[in-house]
Amino acid sequence: MVIFGIIATKGGVGKTTLSANLGALIADMGLRVLLVDTDIQASLSKYFELEHQAPLGLTEVIGSGVVTEESISRTQWPRLDIVLCDAPHRQLAGDPNSSDLERYLQGRMDMPMILRRALRSPVVEANYDVVVIDTPGAQGPLLFTAALAATQLVTPVLPETPSAREFRGGTVELLRKLGEAEVLGIRPGPLTAVINRAGRTNDARLVMAEIRQSYLDFSGQVRVANTVVPTAVAYNEAATARCPVHRMRSTQAYATMHELVWELLPNLHGVYAGGAVAEPTLLAMEADHGCT
Repeated sequence: MVIFGIIATKGGVGKTTLSANLGALIADMGLRVLLVDTDIQASLSKYFELEHQAPLGLTEVIGSGVVTEESISRTQWPRLDIVLCDAPHRQLAGDPNSSDLERYLQGRMDMPMILRRALRSPVVEANYDVVVIDTPGAQGPLLFTAALAATQLVTPVLPETPSAREFRGGTVELLRKLGEAEVLGIRPGPLTAVINRAGRTNDARLVMAEIRQSYLDFSGQVRVANTVVPTAVAYNEAATARCPVHRMRSTQAYATMHELVWELLPNLHGVYAGGAVAEPTLLAMEADHGCT
């Protein structure tokens, strides 16, 4: 089982969009995918329509250290389920067991192990091939327990000078903190940076080149993906429609997301949405898209 942790040390870089679209495309390729929303903003929890909402969610998973069927909701998309971040709802409802999850984790000696252990529960290992975790946009216990649960880390980086600087400085600090868990026998998964929302300006190209050079700062701990996600209205339109972007009528987004999945999961190379192993024609591709 592959567990992706979508992380960033800066908010607003597209973590939730990337988490939703990666998970949905992998599910459309035929694998069973579990999304896990560990961001208290609960953006991923609201991304897709639900076919079934489970009575429990992240609060129970963190509190018990186990994922059960009662904490897994089903989206309207086949093979794509989700553990909802229910913390805001339960806190508003006055649930005494929903105390601040960050504070709860901060007081746990086994904080680095909690989500890692929970995502290896029998119900997860028996029913899913891939897990995608959307993490908080600020460093804290929820980000750390989520990142340490992952077998692969992915961080979106905007091709803007402030984002590139945060990528260098913030990522070095985050990797240092995650590395402290090695005393517990936990090694952080390899980290792939994905250049996201790339424009066609000269400035964007210069910053992208700077980001690609940044791997030298990380002593081999970070690689920059060859796939670049361009800025495109299709991603916003897909979020508004609560639809995976590869199902929108955008050949560019369709191709880009496939290339990114193939890079992150090389064993899926050549597999397309719908399980096709040869590139579908544009006509067939558009017939599969039903969100617009």
